[in-house]
Amino acid sequence: MKIRNRITLWITASGLVASLLFSLVVSYEMIEQPYDLLDEELDIQAHTLISGLEPQSGKLQRDLTENTMLSSLTRPYWIKIFNEQQELIYASDMVRFTDLPLDPKRSRYTVSTTMPAKTINLEQDDNDEVAFRVRIFTIPVAGHSYLVQIARPIEKLDEEIFDLLISLLIGLACSAAVMVGLGYYVSGRILKPISAINSLAREITDKTLDKRIPLGKNRDELYELSSSLNHMFDRLQYSFQHQKEFLANASHELKTPIAMQRLFFDEALQLSELPDNFRKQLVQQSRILCRMDRLVKNLLDLSALELQAACDPEELDLVELTATVFTEFEDIIRANNIELSLELPGSAFIRADGEKIKRVLINLIDNAIKYNHPEEGRIECRITTENKGIWLEIYNSGPGMPADQLERVFDQFYRVEKSRSTALGGAGLGLTIVKRIIEMHGGTITMESEAGSWTRVRVFFPTLQTDKKRSDSAPLNA
Repeated sequence: MKIRNRITLWITASGLVASLLFSLVVSYEMIEQPYDLLDEELDIQAHTLISGLEPQSGKLQRDLTENTMLSSLTRPYWIKIFNEQQELIYASDMVRFTDLPLDPKRSRYTVSTTMPAKTINLEQDDNDEVAFRVRIFTIPVAGHSYLVQIARPIEKLDEEIFDLLISLLIGLACSAAVMVGLGYYVSGRILKPISAINSLAREITDKTLDKRIPLGKNRDELYELSSSLNHMFDRLQYSFQHQKEFLANASHELKTPIAMQRLFFDEALQLSELPDNFRKQLVQQSRILCRMDRLVKNLLDLSALELQAACDPEELDLVELTATVFTEFEDIIRANNIELSLELPGSAFIRADGEKIKRVLINLIDNAIKYNHPEEGRIECRITTENKGIWLEIYNSGPGMPADQLERVFDQFYRVEKSRSTALGGAGLGLTIVKRIIEMHGGTITMESEAGSWTRVRVFFPTLQTDKKRSDSAPLNA
């Protein structure tokens, strides 16, 4: 789960817990307050009723002349009055419709009972059930104690409390939705600087180690993170630079002893009195030394490209240069019985370093010849122009390569068929140099292949100028 989603969940959960606690407190107060008011009302009504009655002959009797309000007062209430002997001495009119349980151990409680709505309308539900709030009082009058059980229907109050709870639940659901949106927005704002740092860090590669993450004005945790990453990039840049310099210096220092060794082998092979077996060994060692010499030269070229990531661009006709390089390979192509097909437009101008682009063409054409069928091979070269750039395609028949190795062929010292590459003098640096040169010119290179059948290299160069035309627009074929 992404950090933004986790922060959103934390904010939402925290907000919901706070809202739930607040709602519980509010709902408890809002529910208890009506019951408290109702209990206070029942208390007042019970004492008012008792005060309106006078004891006569040991029993309470109504004095209608002084308590004309009694009938209207007691109509909405369920009332029973008991004397000290637990004898019922008074009951309101509502008692005949239902009987409520008497629980002297509790002074207030709520009970539900069934009362048909057609008998008396107390806003019952569909099952004719109605809830009563019951109060129990012991009231002394004229030296006697009387037990008063008084109740009032609260069906309407229960419905209002139920509606209140539903409203609270809906409010919680709405607040949860709001908090999810707000939490997602806030988490995005919090993580935005981190996303920017991540984006900038992703852009910094081994070729752009000079870039740094801008430090913010606030010296907060993000400032410290950016500073730490910049220090890490400083150390990486220092290490990469020294590694490249070491490779360049080591390769340069190896050139002189290798040249002296080659000179020694060339002079030794000129001697006529050498035994045949020793001569064969010298020839074999000379070939190994030549391979080492090519490897050192490639390392020097690669180091130069890495340390001097610049070129000397000029206006260059890629079509003319490609045709010239193929002309130089004409004898080798004919000697290997390879059929060549060139599809070149009149011209295709780019701004590039001519020597470096020629190095690219030589390497690609050399690979197309080396890794081709030994008999009846085929090479095709095509240049096409587009609005955004120029495409160079070189196709060759041959063993091809597996699809899972296509991306790795541009890695340093990587060879698909190590035994064959060694026999052909390959060291696994040619395509690395080619890719580096093309990237220096703002282009791209990709490779396609079908194992056991063919290989195609596609190079893209951005177009900078295309107004010049070649006079010889006909395709070249060899």
